[in-house]
Amino acid sequence: MPLSVPEILERITSVDQPPSYGSDTRMLLHAYIACLNFVDLCGAIFVTITGGPSIRLALRNRLLRLLRDTCTEVELEILVALVEQTAVLSDNQKAVRQVTDALHSATFDYLPLPTKQMVLNRWADRGTSGAMARWLKATRDKSDLFSARVALAYWRASGDSRAAKSLAYQASSEVLRPIISELVEDGEPGWIIAKAIIRVGWAADESWEKIYAEYPATYLYLCAKTARDVTDDEAFELVKRCPSSYAMSRDRGLAIWAVGQMGKVAVIDRLRDELPLWQHNEVKEDEQRHFQEPCA
Repeated sequence: MPLSVPEILERITSVDQPPSYGSDTRMLLHAYIACLNFVDLCGAIFVTITGGPSIRLALRNRLLRLLRDTCTEVELEILVALVEQTAVLSDNQKAVRQVTDALHSATFDYLPLPTKQMVLNRWADRGTSGAMARWLKATRDKSDLFSARVALAYWRASGDSRAAKSLAYQASSEVLRPIISELVEDGEPGWIIAKAIIRVGWAADESWEKIYAEYPATYLYLCAKTARDVTDDEAFELVKRCPSSYAMSRDRGLAIWAVGQMGKVAVIDRLRDELPLWQHNEVKEDEQRHFQEPCA
């Protein structure tokens, strides 16, 4: 006679007690879990939602393996029911919200569209950094699920660069064009600003001025990508203003690449002659800062 879910869970719990870190013992836990069919597995996930992390993760990993292999219509309905039940549970018990969010995020790609939208709406309505991080991840590269309105509202409220990235990569030109100046003024990373401008093919003059002043590598990159004119002297000075490799930045390398893309051989020649001196001075400055730092 097959064992009931509580009976199997009792056995699972018995092999999860310390000290149970040996590989054989851990395999016993996974072996017991493998005895659960899809229906019972989903039931076990629900009843252990407030349990220890090792059992919860093992059950969830088993569920994901089954979903990757195959998922019948009946099993899909059971999965949807699990998501809906745990959503209600998290509404009533804030302590399990992070656990249920992780479950919903892990199974998101296997859910039918209406359930996906329900999960996304819940994250968007909550609007916290953690919930919106899951929303942004779930809608990445999914035009049917991404909402520029939600991403823009969250970005304006939080300044979260993850939302700015989603807008730069996924928002339509109509949405993106009016907010490029906001991206620049907000000080978003140069690569996000560059992506937005390249996709739209336009930026206001005041945005170009700010990029020139504060994002020298991005400015040169955009000049190379959009055929914007820049003199040899300007290009050289822009490269010179870029943070060095010693500052843990790739800006100077990007700027040099852009100069090459624009075919500015004379500028490259000047950089070849000047870079050794710049690097020498930067090493000396770094050493001086190191020795001047007070001892803890």
